Amino acid sequence: MTNFADFQATFGPKIDAQLAMDLRQASTDTAFADMMAYAVLNGGKRLRPLLSLAVMASYQQPMTSQALQLATAVEWVHSYSLVHDDLPAMDNDMFRRGQPSVHAKYGEANAILVGDALLTGAFSVVTTANFKTSQAAAISNETLLTIVQDLAHFSGASGMVIGQVHDMQNHGQSTQPETAWLLEAVYTPKTAALLMFAAKLGSQLALDNETNQPNKARMVQEMTQFGLAFGLAFQIQDDLDDFDQDDLEDVSALPHLIGVAAAGAMRDRYIQDARQRLTSITALSQTFDRTLLDDFLNLIGD
Repeated sequence: MTNFADFQATFGPKIDAQLAMDLRQASTDTAFADMMAYAVLNGGKRLRPLLSLAVMASYQQPMTSQALQLATAVEWVHSYSLVHDDLPAMDNDMFRRGQPSVHAKYGEANAILVGDALLTGAFSVVTTANFKTSQAAAISNETLLTIVQDLAHFSGASGMVIGQVHDMQNHGQSTQPETAWLLEAVYTPKTAALLMFAAKLGSQLALDNETNQPNKARMVQEMTQFGLAFGLAFQIQDDLDDFDQDDLEDVSALPHLIGVAAAGAMRDRYIQDARQRLTSITALSQTFDRTLLDDFLNLIGD
């Protein structure tokens, strides 16, 4: 399958079903589990888990139950970040995806706790991925440990959280930030970090049993950089789409710093960099088919 729309139509419902199943078991308190499910299942493109699975598909790897479960872990983290972003102390948004935000529906205290539970629950999703499979089909313990470490890194104080800290500093400032700071201190950790994790995860799972592949480490690194370039291009496009809204919210986004045309040109350079990463991987692997991920990049600007 090389068309991303077809891929999304096939695997999007599978991702939602996996999320729903795991969220039902997330708490012994059914009312609180329902709050968690509301935060996660109330819409969303599932872009990050779809990216992980698309990377696996590009390596011609089957979508095992473990891979599907692991791919959804990042969605728990992404959802927790949205719950906390919407809180009165941060963006104070009363709506998310056309529905009341979690704090608007369940109260601020419950929203904080829902976010906490989603973040910690993500690590349970990772560490239990092998529980229902045979030893022969299990993902190696070394790979699972690396995934746990990566999820902590890309979602924590060196990743998404510090990106949110810097993003809060970017609101209501009398002076405009430097472009390099915005890209490196806000966009890279806040938006691109989880996409880097998702791309790397897909590569790790696809190559888990390739112990004799001399280029394995480089292939994983190139795919991680693909996630970075995609994430930056995605965020710039989001800025372009929200150009007028950013004026109302008093936030310095890239188009305000360098202009709409220059921001569009920078977005295109990041897309080109992502395609170059795919070219590098193609040269390293005889089984890698870049077509699906090339189409994935076409999401930007749609």
